[in-house]
Amino acid sequence: MDDAVERHVMGNLWIREMLLEMDDCLNPVMGISDFDDSVCADFSGRILASTDGPYDKRLVMRSALVHAATDVVVKGGIPLFALDNLCGKKDDIVEMLASLKRQAQYMRIPLIGGNTKYEDVKPTACVTVLGKLLISEPIRDCSAKKGDVIALFGQPIWGGQEERLTEAKKMFDTWFYALKTVDISSAKDVTKGGLVSCIYEMQMKSGKIFEAIRYPYPRSRNLDNFLITLQPMQYLKLERICDKNRVKLEKLGSVK
Repeated sequence: MDDAVERHVMGNLWIREMLLEMDDCLNPVMGISDFDDSVCADFSGRILASTDGPYDKRLVMRSALVHAATDVVVKGGIPLFALDNLCGKKDDIVEMLASLKRQAQYMRIPLIGGNTKYEDVKPTACVTVLGKLLISEPIRDCSAKKGDVIALFGQPIWGGQEERLTEAKKMFDTWFYALKTVDISSAKDVTKGGLVSCIYEMQMKSGKIFEAIRYPYPRSRNLDNFLITLQPMQYLKLERICDKNRVKLEKLGSVK
């Protein structure tokens, strides 16, 4: 067999076999079973899309799919499916893909396409998540209103893989439920640069003053929960939902 055929065709069929059951979660028009050049999915409505990474293998083995999905969820979207881009030695790629599969199954975000490059380099992965907007308009990070409460929604996504996935699933499900009745003025997931960077960016974009800020966690550490602003009555509604679902909600300050 020609080396090119072995490397680029036959050598990748194991990926199809590993992810074949992902099609059952989405029932795509063209998906893993086809193993074609692109994915085709049938859905309607407004689409949210985000690409994140490259993630080191250490993070891929824990919760890279969650980190990528928060960008879609915090804007008011439910993830529909994910695509990956893996690079590294084959052994590392096999381990990373197996971990992403576990995350996809637990979070119900099917991994139905991507790209794989075998290379003797530090293993990394990029993940793209596409989702459907659940509300009429996306929740922007620039739309804080005067009088808003500044709050942190959800527990930081830290710990081992099981702990991270359990906490993320509970946070996502509670967020989706809350969006049915709670009006969020602005929101941003707390990732690169931590709280201090997210607060600065939201304040700068909105042209408002974020006052009396309390930092319950290290200021620059990734938390992967949501920094939100909302009117006081909406905060009380969200607080009741969070209490019922045992999801953390912490008041940090107010918008002036």
